Amino acid sequence: MNQHGGQQPSQGLAIASLVLGIAGLALGWIIPVLGIVGIILAVMARKNGNTGGIATAGLVLSIISTAIGGALFACTILPACLAVACGGAGMCATMPAMMMY
Repeated sequence: MNQHGGQQPSQGLAIASLVLGIAGLALGWIIPVLGIVGIILAVMARKNGNTGGIATAGLVLSIISTAIGGALFACTILPACLAVACGGAGMCATMPAMMMY
């Protein structure tokens, strides 16, 4: 019971967002959706009245994991995909020079 006599909100969504935020920090560049789902669950927990530390920590960790995962994805996976799409790294390296003419 809380101080107003009502029932306290469940901590399930907040705990799930915290777990996904932590998992996103470790696996965010492999599974970038973890941080996004963690953000959604943290926002849902806060809307349900759970404004405690667990929901806030889940939100912050999920945002950080999404940002780091996105940056790592952009720096590692994306260039590899572009190299394959261009037919090899050698061809992609000459593309900016060819665009100048």
